[in-house]
Amino acid sequence: MDRLQNVLLIAGIGCFVFSVLLSGLYPYMITDAREAEATIEEVAQDVSTDFRELKAAYPVVFAKAFPDSGDALTFETLSTVPANDPRRAKSEEVWRKTYADALQRGRDVYISDACWHCHSQFVRPVANEDIRFGPVSTTRQDNNALQRPVLWGTRRIGPDLTYEGGKRSNDWHVAHFFDPKSTSPDSIMPNFSFYFRDGFEVRRRIDPEKADFGGLSPDVSYPFPGLHDTESEADAALKDIAANIDSNLASEATRLFVAEAQGPDEKLICLIAYLQWLGTWQPPALEGDE
Repeated sequence: MDRLQNVLLIAGIGCFVFSVLLSGLYPYMITDAREAEATIEEVAQDVSTDFRELKAAYPVVFAKAFPDSGDALTFETLSTVPANDPRRAKSEEVWRKTYADALQRGRDVYISDACWHCHSQFVRPVANEDIRFGPVSTTRQDNNALQRPVLWGTRRIGPDLTYEGGKRSNDWHVAHFFDPKSTSPDSIMPNFSFYFRDGFEVRRRIDPEKADFGGLSPDVSYPFPGLHDTESEADAALKDIAANIDSNLASEATRLFVAEAQGPDEKLICLIAYLQWLGTWQPPALEGDE
């Protein structure tokens, strides 16, 4: 009897060690051998609209996160640039380099802060998972450097994120990390307040006449994009905004003010870029594919 117990104990330990090794090594080994693995630079060739909009919505922290992104032009700026202007080509080159950097850093944050423990990235061909999460995962989808190792995940406390990219806005993700229940009332995800920084922003109070007409308080105000580290930086931004207001809207300048605020930090900007990328990359078509 003792011998049987020893055999079972050794067999159990052996199976455990084997499963740990398999779980650790197989995600690195899985690939589609018919074609070379795509690099991060290749994956980042198609810069998502969501990533471009991060710069417009959070210009200060974006510049801090990516100091070399100054030539990456926003949609608003591009609308004033002629089609044959060389700044357009330069902009796209910088956007691709910045996007590749953001995806790698965002994935690193996703791993280091253990997001993969609660969220899987593998839609299995069982239990109607394709109905809940999308098409069953294939090796070709994972045949790129951003999926090495493949982040299958260990639990599904939260939903599978294989096709998360583009499902929700950047603002939704910011609100979700700050207070998950504000976007998903049944969520048990903890607050990630350490992804947010304190600072100062420029705000504009609503026109008193319009406030009265709409039944709003005259104290209602709206922020301009950009969370500045110091009050003096925000004051400088206010003066710049006031100086560039159209003469027909001169009264707007009198309603500008600086207030304390919070906003996403560099880590969260990168993490959102990664989440918005998931499921959006398509491997190149193979010869003979229909």
